[in-house]
Amino acid sequence: MNFNRGKIRDFYLLTTDVENMFINEYLPGAPGEYVKVYLYGLLYAQPGMEMTCSAMAAQLGLSEKTLYDAWAYWEQMGVIKKLPRRGDAGILNFDVEFINLREKMYGNVSAEKNSVTEWISPFQNAELKQLFDDVETIMGRTLSAGENEEIVSWINQQGATTELVKGAFEYCCERGKANVKYVGKVVFQWHSQGLTKTDEIKEYIKSLDERQSIYKRILNSLGLNRNATEAERKMINYWIDDLKFNTERILAACDKTISMASPSLRYVNKVLENWAQEADEQGRDVNQKVTVTQAVLNRYYEHLRTEAKKEAEEKRGEVYKKVPRIAELDDELKALGSKLSRGVLTGMSRQHMNETRRMMRLLEEERAVLLTENNFTVDYTDIKYSCKKCGDTGIDENGSRCVCVKERIGEAEIWQNEKSYATKK
Repeated sequence: MNFNRGKIRDFYLLTTDVENMFINEYLPGAPGEYVKVYLYGLLYAQPGMEMTCSAMAAQLGLSEKTLYDAWAYWEQMGVIKKLPRRGDAGILNFDVEFINLREKMYGNVSAEKNSVTEWISPFQNAELKQLFDDVETIMGRTLSAGENEEIVSWINQQGATTELVKGAFEYCCERGKANVKYVGKVVFQWHSQGLTKTDEIKEYIKSLDERQSIYKRILNSLGLNRNATEAERKMINYWIDDLKFNTERILAACDKTISMASPSLRYVNKVLENWAQEADEQGRDVNQKVTVTQAVLNRYYEHLRTEAKKEAEEKRGEVYKKVPRIAELDDELKALGSKLSRGVLTGMSRQHMNETRRMMRLLEEERAVLLTENNFTVDYTDIKYSCKKCGDTGIDENGSRCVCVKERIGEAEIWQNEKSYATKK
């Protein structure tokens, strides 16, 4: 293993330069044995002397495996490079090149790749320099070299925009989370959601704040003066995003826990799921308050059918008075219809049935002509239900709840209230 430079006499009388950036940024968090390996290697690197791995391990009282782990650690930290050696055997088959940390941070060297990130000096990129200035203003302190590298890795490796990074720092610092590692998690989450522009980020933060406010309102209504747990947030999100309840309906469900000794979101969840099922069965919106029972709804449908028949009867009376012949035609059609029905049961011949149907068509055609000649529509005397699909029964031809139920529920509530008011008077 080589530490490259020219040889110098009186090696042990020289001094070894250790960069302050290394001491300040890397040394405090490094394992002590790894620091020993780094400094001893640096000692031999400055005059360019060679040291075998076995000799180095013996001098430091360490195993060769520990030396290997130490150099792997420092390479990951970006302060050295391991250069493979051809023909060497053993685990330490590489030379070590120490990276000039000052040039890495501020120098004019080109961007280099290491195992951590592809470093871009903020002083070589105006957009990055502005980002670091903004972040330091937000945090109220100077960023360390390690923090700068981590921020650059979010941009180079994750593809985060500078707008996203700045927005994440603003969001986290406003909430007392002024930690670069924490901000990094937020950046990763936001980037995975496709956030890039400032406007998108502000809108997303606004939605987060609104949702956080809802969490607090719900917990406070249950007498819980604390922040929601992760499980509680997921449950509340389920009520809002999946079941589609608004805040007022959720709080109404929470009110049902007032009499309980220990308010529970699980109880509220059960109430809301029951409400959602009822709303689905009745074909209405989950946030529509219901004061109408099924019995009342059925009576209202019966009322609609009765009114429709009454209106048709009144129109027939009007038509019969003006055109008496139509009354005669209706009687004849009724008689023929009854005859046809009996014929189906008694085995009337096909020829006789066809003749009866022919006579009915002729009468219907005469009736239609008389109606139009006297300024009536052909269907003027027909029963006209509010819903053609179900005939004001609430059940469609497939036996399913009709789509009109949602509208009829609101009407039934008004109808019921009017009846109650009339009774009181």
